[in-house]
Amino acid sequence: MIKRKGEKIMGIISIVLNVIGVGIGALFLSIGPSVYDQINEVLQEEGETLPIETLQASVHAFGTQYMVVSAIAAVLSIVGVVLLKTDRRAVISGILFLVSAVTLLIGTVGLAFAPMILLFIIGLMSLIRKPKTEDIHTNEYPS
Repeated sequence: MIKRKGEKIMGIISIVLNVIGVGIGALFLSIGPSVYDQINEVLQEEGETLPIETLQASVHAFGTQYMVVSAIAAVLSIVGVVLLKTDRRAVISGILFLVSAVTLLIGTVGLAFAPMILLFIIGLMSLIRKPKTEDIHTNEYPS
């Protein structure tokens, strides 16, 4: 049986980072109207303008997407860490970690870089590391 302490620790770290990502998504949803005015002023300096409603809708949509994708990745990571208890389920756990990493890559447009890289490494470690097969030959039973 392989001790998968490294995978478990990195999995817990990625879960914490995904929960922080949910908080960042909630922060996007709580942005006030004064911030939209400031963003619009910066856009006007560059020669572009957007209606406040459009800007507000796009920020809310991105915040909701970021929150949902981070929550999905956190749940998949929790299930993956729980499944790491046995070597037989390490492959399933690795697949869950890789699916979670791809979900973060696509859903957050690469902004959740740290948990995505951690989950990708954990997924590969879970799939590649295999238990050592020990020889049954001993001194008592010569072959």
